[in-house]
Amino acid sequence: MATLDKGKLVDPAIEVKLYASIEHGSLDAVDAVVLHRTDSSSAASTLSAYEGGKQTGAHFLIDKTGKIYQTARVDQVCWHVGVLLARCQVEHGCDPQELKTIASLMHAKGVGFGTRARNLSRHELGKPYPSRYPSNQDSLGIEVVGVFQPAQKAFETPTPEQLKSLKYLVDILVAQFGLNLLSDVYAHGAIARKEVSEGAQLLQALIAGGKP
Repeated sequence: MATLDKGKLVDPAIEVKLYASIEHGSLDAVDAVVLHRTDSSSAASTLSAYEGGKQTGAHFLIDKTGKIYQTARVDQVCWHVGVLLARCQVEHGCDPQELKTIASLMHAKGVGFGTRARNLSRHELGKPYPSRYPSNQDSLGIEVVGVFQPAQKAFETPTPEQLKSLKYLVDILVAQFGLNLLSDVYAHGAIARKEVSEGAQLLQALIAGGKP
């Protein structure tokens, strides 16, 4: 059973390689896990970017071989989620007043789309989880190596080794932080303004018990 030591997961299957550049202050609560793809062909390129001072990143990285790296402490914020979508709008659960608020933010005249999207995200951050999607401030991120394939509009299929390691790691985090696999683990593309397919294959495999 994995244990925690000053934000580091102590487990023989996890190699701790921490990068100060992607740690951005105290993470006071872990309410969820967000699944990402790197859009790269190897873990080495991602680790090299962290080594070079890249500031965006996630707490864990899983290579194609299934090797798990912890790249940031689980008590530190990582910038891995970005601009949130409005959960009640995506899931068709907004009350009429909230729909009006969302519409006013997203259709504000004289304001660029990027600014409107960020304003809506800030509005979402004023809500408690799970009324909104998880954010940088209350979630852990897992990057799984894989290249985006434009022709298929999807990321390359994760390897069996990656899926096995992902299930192993998520099971640890769910147990450690009292999360629910079905309601507290998210594909990045479903909750933020990113490529919509990002993380979808991973979440589907997790729900299927770690199988593609």
